[in-house]
Amino acid sequence: MWRLLRGLVWFLALGCFLAAGALYFGIGTRMAAPLWLRQQVEERIENDLNGMQIEFGEIHMVVNRGWRPRIGLRDIRLLAADGASIMQLADAEVSLAMRPLLQGRIQPKRIALSGLYVNLRRESDGIALSFSETGSPLRQAGNLAELIEQWDRQFEMPVLSALTEMSTAGVTLRYEDARLGRVWTLDGGHVKLTRSGPTLTVSSGFSVLSGRQDVGLMEANYKSDIGDAAAEFGILVSDIASEDIALQAPALGWLEVLKATISGSLRGGIASDGALLPLSASLQIGQGVIQPSQETLPIPIHRAHSYFTYFPAEQALQFDELRLESGWGSGTVAGRALLAGVQDGRLTDLVGQLRFTDLTLNPRQLYEQPQVFTNVTADFRLQPIPFRFQLGEMLIAHESSHIRVEGRIDAGHEGWNYALDAQADQLDLSQVKSLWPEGAAEKPRKWVRDNVFQAQAQDVNFALRGKGSQKPFVSLDAGFSGAEVKFQKHLPHLREGAGHFSLYGPRMVIVATEGTVTADQGGSVAVAGTSFIIPDTSVKNGTPGIARIVASGPVTAGLSLLNRPPLSIMDKADLPVELATGQVQVTGTLALPLKEGVLPEEILYHYRGMVSQVQTSVLVPGHEVAAQSLTLRGDQSQVELSGAGFLSGIPLTASWRQIIGAKANGTSQVTGTVEISRQAVETLQIGLPQGSVGGTGRGTYQLDISPDTAPRFQLSSDLTGLELRMSPVSWRKPPSVSGKLDLVARLATPVEVQSLSFAAPGLTAQGRVTTKADGGLDRAVLSSVTVGNWMRGSAVFLGRNGNVPALELTSGTLDMRKAPFTGASGSSSGGGSDETGPISMRLDRLQVTDSIALTGFSGNFSARGGFNGQFSGRLNGATPVSGVVVPQEGGVATRIRSEDAGGVFQAAGILRHGRGGSFDMTLVPADVAGEYDGTIKVKNTRIKNAPSMAALLNAISVVGLLDELTGGGILFTGIEAKFRLGSTHLILHESSSVGPSMGISMDGVYDLNSGALNMRGVISPIYLINAIGRVIARKGEGLIGFAFRLRGTADDPKVSVNPLSALAPGMFRELFRGKAPTVPGAPEEPHVPNPDHRPKNDGGAR
Repeated sequence: MWRLLRGLVWFLALGCFLAAGALYFGIGTRMAAPLWLRQQVEERIENDLNGMQIEFGEIHMVVNRGWRPRIGLRDIRLLAADGASIMQLADAEVSLAMRPLLQGRIQPKRIALSGLYVNLRRESDGIALSFSETGSPLRQAGNLAELIEQWDRQFEMPVLSALTEMSTAGVTLRYEDARLGRVWTLDGGHVKLTRSGPTLTVSSGFSVLSGRQDVGLMEANYKSDIGDAAAEFGILVSDIASEDIALQAPALGWLEVLKATISGSLRGGIASDGALLPLSASLQIGQGVIQPSQETLPIPIHRAHSYFTYFPAEQALQFDELRLESGWGSGTVAGRALLAGVQDGRLTDLVGQLRFTDLTLNPRQLYEQPQVFTNVTADFRLQPIPFRFQLGEMLIAHESSHIRVEGRIDAGHEGWNYALDAQADQLDLSQVKSLWPEGAAEKPRKWVRDNVFQAQAQDVNFALRGKGSQKPFVSLDAGFSGAEVKFQKHLPHLREGAGHFSLYGPRMVIVATEGTVTADQGGSVAVAGTSFIIPDTSVKNGTPGIARIVASGPVTAGLSLLNRPPLSIMDKADLPVELATGQVQVTGTLALPLKEGVLPEEILYHYRGMVSQVQTSVLVPGHEVAAQSLTLRGDQSQVELSGAGFLSGIPLTASWRQIIGAKANGTSQVTGTVEISRQAVETLQIGLPQGSVGGTGRGTYQLDISPDTAPRFQLSSDLTGLELRMSPVSWRKPPSVSGKLDLVARLATPVEVQSLSFAAPGLTAQGRVTTKADGGLDRAVLSSVTVGNWMRGSAVFLGRNGNVPALELTSGTLDMRKAPFTGASGSSSGGGSDETGPISMRLDRLQVTDSIALTGFSGNFSARGGFNGQFSGRLNGATPVSGVVVPQEGGVATRIRSEDAGGVFQAAGILRHGRGGSFDMTLVPADVAGEYDGTIKVKNTRIKNAPSMAALLNAISVVGLLDELTGGGILFTGIEAKFRLGSTHLILHESSSVGPSMGISMDGVYDLNSGALNMRGVISPIYLINAIGRVIARKGEGLIGFAFRLRGTADDPKVSVNPLSALAPGMFRELFRGKAPTVPGAPEEPHVPNPDHRPKNDGGAR
């Protein structure tokens, strides 16, 4: 280039000699050089080009006013020796300096070039300058400053000492960065070099073509002293693509993430040693996006500006101000960064610290109101290629809290990849709601926004992970305190809650370590340990929610919460919320879809717990249920409460179960075991007689509870351990003996035993019991009663207002032979109580002996002072009798009367031929069980057609008495007898029968089963006269009497008479009687005359 200029100077010198010609043509007239001159010029220039060739078109010369000549060439081409183009110029003009010219020196004053093509190539080891696309470099240097310095030294040449200006117009600059494989074209440019004294100033301007629709502008200036490497420079850009600017210097590499136009200026300098001095920049960034790669979604920006300084020695950027306004937010940044990595002139690593003020964020309009952060500091690392932005720590001051953020953002093959973590020691609920962007875990965000009303968050940890277009992964972990939460829309808010919140992807978990829920009734329930879980928040249309409940508090409060819609457990069970008092601890699980209009059947739950210090008088009306501890369990279909406790003081175990839900009908059931004792009988007002229950036993029960009806109580027991008594029938069961009890009762007021079944050794009974409204027995109706082997029938116990119940035997049979009655006052062989009530009997049959019974028996008795009373009936179903019973040592004494003595004898099977007369018999218990000693007194009875009597009379040939016997009957005005009545025999100790016609004395044995007779006695005919001898004979015997023996049966008697006995006076008649008859198998009694039978003068009948 400079050789070409030297050739032009020579051409100017030649032109001076031709200047005179110019005077001829006139000043300012352009003259074309002749051909010979053009040839001379080519040769001269080529001599200075060291083998290179020059081609040009027109040569012209102009002498301006002031005699300043100006010589120009057009269409200049500089060729290498091989013909390759080295440089092209459209025009070249040189103006000479007049003063040197007058001194004989040819020196250019100004040089003007146009149409220059410049190719600047940047390699990794420096830069090269050429003036053609394919030509070899004409200049090479380590950097642009060195290249300019090479040009600077040319101005020290003498030939250019007068040069003050050199300008080039129409410059096309092709800038190729071989390191990056990028080419830029700067067109329509101009370059102007100006020298003022030792100072050289270079200014330039270009249109920058980047392949986009808009064309950018760039202006640059450079100023230095000739011969000194020190320089100042400045660059102005307008509407240049940000990526084009970013690639020009590592200090601008951080702009590579932008796609926007930039306008601004850069000013810097070069030290004398060639070192780059600090570079100051002011950039205005237009509308665009942040998009480091085509795969990443763009982040829009409206505008931005930056004021920063680059310190080359430190490889540091000082950002005085970086202001960004975008659709995502705005803010001002200041800070410092180090160029930690540069490769091939391109920024690869930038590490720094920034401080944000007035930072406002609302990315993609995720917030209703933009987030404002007044103080944010961040340590970062930026790696532009491939893009990776790392936050070492970002500290955000938000209201009164500080948030620490770290993480990374990079550009992947599928788009943005990011991993951000944030921590905060404490956040207010309003901050959490404010900072939680819409769309980030939207359902948990909405749940927190709608259901958490107050809270303080501690130790907040947030994580955000994302890859390309995939759904981001969100994790949020925080403790909280002072919370007010609506965890279920139908339940009261949780207050003073503390615990832990966790969101891990789609799974959300809230765990409460503290907190209470205040129920509508009963106070507060503590819920420490309760958790709420949404397993998958991404599920649409009814995300399932799970509450794992751990609660403790008053029973009433817990029931009040369960009674809230849609469960309404207590209302559906028709039970009051104030069902019981006590404390409850419960754990359970509740699962329901999180949607509007949840149906009860969509709610699934189960729970288990412990209820302590329980008391209720509602569950069993009229009774108080108490328990130290009960187990509680239930689900959506039932509720169950079980454990050991007390029913109005009665020990029991209970399991209460109630169906709830769609199948519920309001009924519930209690099952368990209960203690049976005197206290239980009295407490439940069963109405059993006082003292009838002793000891302690256990029974199993079932209590059915239905709305609007009294509870139904069923009880079963084996009666082991119980001592049971029924004094009226002298029955007792020892505690060691088992039995069977089944009863069904209606626990109303009054209590009603609807069914009673009892079986124990010696006693069975079935029936029902009613009680009085004020307590106590009303009526116990036993439709079937069996006592031992002696009583079977039905009975009624009647309450008597606290007194011993009255007993009515309303039907059945009673066998006195086997009855354990004794005559002791208030006692029995069965161990009866000290007091019994009135007893009335209406029996079908009262069996006295094997052959004697009373039918149609009716009597009223009392045990007060011993068993006593009056009765009536028919002897063996025939003759009416009546009587009384009185206590007697060893049993009961009975007096029986009848107005038909003959009928009594006939019914008893003793004498079937008696007629009429009065009957009076007394029976007292003998010393042998089941036997009685008795006396009989009969008056005015007749014996008619009695075979035994007829046989006797026939034996003594008393014809008149036989006629009387077969006629109207023999009249006996008085009959007396003493006897022993056993179960099989009647032993007649002595008897006398007297009447006007005859008298009889007799003793012996009568077999009650076979009717066999074994009697002995004396018959005295015409007793009215014969009785004169009564003083010396037994009663019923006269002076003359016939001793006889009577055997056989009453219907077929065998009579034997000793006629000689009639000759013996009464006092000697015992000699003719023979031995006294005895019961078969019994020892014979010694024949000792009864002193009572000795003759005595008692003034008997005469």
